[in-house]
Amino acid sequence: MAAMTAPAGPGSAAPEPPGRPPAPPRRPGPRPRALVAAAGLVLAAAAGGVALAPGYARPGVLYTLLPACAVAAVAATLLLRRRTTAFRTVLAGLPVPLAAVVAVAAWLPGEGSGVLGGAGEALLHSGARILTSTAPTPLSVDTLTLPLLATWLTGTASALAWRARRASLALLPGLLLLVGAVVLNGPAAPPGFGAIGMLAVAAAALMAVPQPAPGPGGADGPALTVEVEAADARTRASGLRRAVTTAVITVVVAALTVFGGPALLAGWDATPGDPRTAVTPPMAPQAALNPLSYLSGWAADPDEPLLTVTAERPVDLRWVVLAEFTGTTWLPEGGYRAAGQTLPAPVPPPPHPTETTARIAVGDDLPGNWAPVVGAPQRVELSDLGYDPVTGTVVRREGGLAGSEYSVTGQVPDWRAEELAGASTPAEEVFDRYRELPEGAPPVLNQIVAAVAAEGAPYQRAAAIAEYLRDSHSFDPETPGGHGYANVAAILAPPGEEGGGGTSEQFASAFAMLARAAGLPSRVAVGFGPGTDEGEGRFSVQTGDAVAWGEVYFEGVGWVPFSVTPGGEDGDDAGSAPQSAPEPEDAEQNQDEDPDSDAHDVSAPPRERGGGGAWAALLWSGGGLLALLLAVPAARLARGARRLRAGTPERRVLGAWRELRDGLRQSGADLPPGSTVGDTLAAARDLLPEGARAGAQADLDRLGHAVNSVGFASGPDVDAAAAARVADGVRRTLRLLRAGRDRRKRLTWWFDPRPLFWRTP
Repeated sequence: MAAMTAPAGPGSAAPEPPGRPPAPPRRPGPRPRALVAAAGLVLAAAAGGVALAPGYARPGVLYTLLPACAVAAVAATLLLRRRTTAFRTVLAGLPVPLAAVVAVAAWLPGEGSGVLGGAGEALLHSGARILTSTAPTPLSVDTLTLPLLATWLTGTASALAWRARRASLALLPGLLLLVGAVVLNGPAAPPGFGAIGMLAVAAAALMAVPQPAPGPGGADGPALTVEVEAADARTRASGLRRAVTTAVITVVVAALTVFGGPALLAGWDATPGDPRTAVTPPMAPQAALNPLSYLSGWAADPDEPLLTVTAERPVDLRWVVLAEFTGTTWLPEGGYRAAGQTLPAPVPPPPHPTETTARIAVGDDLPGNWAPVVGAPQRVELSDLGYDPVTGTVVRREGGLAGSEYSVTGQVPDWRAEELAGASTPAEEVFDRYRELPEGAPPVLNQIVAAVAAEGAPYQRAAAIAEYLRDSHSFDPETPGGHGYANVAAILAPPGEEGGGGTSEQFASAFAMLARAAGLPSRVAVGFGPGTDEGEGRFSVQTGDAVAWGEVYFEGVGWVPFSVTPGGEDGDDAGSAPQSAPEPEDAEQNQDEDPDSDAHDVSAPPRERGGGGAWAALLWSGGGLLALLLAVPAARLARGARRLRAGTPERRVLGAWRELRDGLRQSGADLPPGSTVGDTLAAARDLLPEGARAGAQADLDRLGHAVNSVGFASGPDVDAAAAARVADGVRRTLRLLRAGRDRRKRLTWWFDPRPLFWRTP
């Protein structure tokens, strides 16, 4: 039995349905459906935080804090919205996340001074602090404030949309936060299939739960309702079936997302972009002199202590990398990103690495704030770190490093000649800066390159330049400092002649210049040798252990070091590149075995890598766009079929009524919420083509009679056959409405997503 119930006036009690005994008073507390809806809202709001957490140095804090924030936001909003307006709900809830920011500032201080100052600084600059830090993002109030506030606002917006009976709109804030978290992580975190699964489960839960009761005022005000009497047993059985169906759908959706997603995209090797590359850190890293300038003075006075290293075995240390050449000097990078003690893995990873840990005690005479590290650093136990992931250089952002003691863990690579022999150099524009030589280069550079490095694979040419410097020149610790064009030209000898003497300062600079003249991306690095063994795993590193070397970048391998400093008068090696690449002993043999290989032809373009992955990415992107394009008409057709074919005859009549009103609104009709049946049918006649109005009049009259019978008759007056005739008439009317639009609107009729979000009475 269906009965139409009008809304109760102010101060009046809702009438009891006829023939039904008074219902016993309900116990206070949330219903199971309300709990399911609240859980769905929490999952949607927390999904972004779960996706963001792996990009932080301490993800466990975000896994705990952000879901708790989502729970608090949803609970507070649902409770407040029952008693006040949406705007007041938002304002009343804001003090909670702001108080949380202050608490985090006391727990994890940032760059601001004091608790309140740190909280204020974080509120103003949290987004900038995240983008100017290196991944994994260091944990502080500066980097936690933005995700905390975003999670709170997401939970609030989702709960408000749910209270306004907009289930689809309640998922949108969580979706936007999830997309933002994935974009912010970039390549620093694994794909967030778990977070996507949470959002999918939230969507299944929210779509399965009936909409909430109207709230106070506005769009949530009283409305006309229809009550259907049914036996208690049938009602319970229907509720049980609905619960089981919802649970099954939820489990299937979660499983397909979490487990099917990785399997589906296993062959897609596309790398996400890193938004941090678009932001330049605003700090100048170093007020000290160029580190390369110290080497000549240290070579002349080699016995001054600089560091004490404690390690299981002798280790070489990297100190500073210099990539920009002005013609007179090499310069380190201009800024470093804030970093935690855990540093991101290098890209590409070092070949055949060995994890090595050392404890370094810095003496009072080490200049600057550059921190010596082992290989590719993974963890540096220093406070206030700055890090450049391109060069692998670590600094202390505030104050010098003299007198500090810290532990460092790094990956020491093992370069193998057979793996480097066929490597090519990159063609991307980002590496052009490593090939640039300013104007005024001495002619001797081109003469040497033409004689020793004009032919062969890139690795063989780089090794030939290094061998030429070692064999044709000598080490001279008395050489004055300087590594510009004039200093290098003074020691370089044309091919076939004996060159002059210098220190690693001049020879590392000369190697990088010659490599660039040969078209190889190169740079200069400065570091320290293992030092003197003092027993019990302690090594004393002195000024004479400082050394510079050259590095060349190879595709898929990374920056490969080359030892370029000649031996001294006593025949000992005066300096060598730490973990330097081996000499290509079988280079000529490899070249003879494969004379047609483009890896040994300087003029041949580098091989295209990942072509299949690019096509796969293109196909996936095209398929995704096509799926999104077809999702709207598929959803609209499915909803129309459900409205016109499913349920009782009365329900199908009301579904036909909603389909017609949606079609009228899509055709441009202005239908106020209080429009009567007659007003709506008159608007439909006016919008139909003039020649079709007479033929459609019978269908419209039949629809109007059926709607009035369902809504206002004392008993059901519509059977299945009548409901089918009404549905067929509405379909014909909608086809006529669509045919009366212009060509563009006819073509895009089914692709208009607005009817999916309209609430038709």
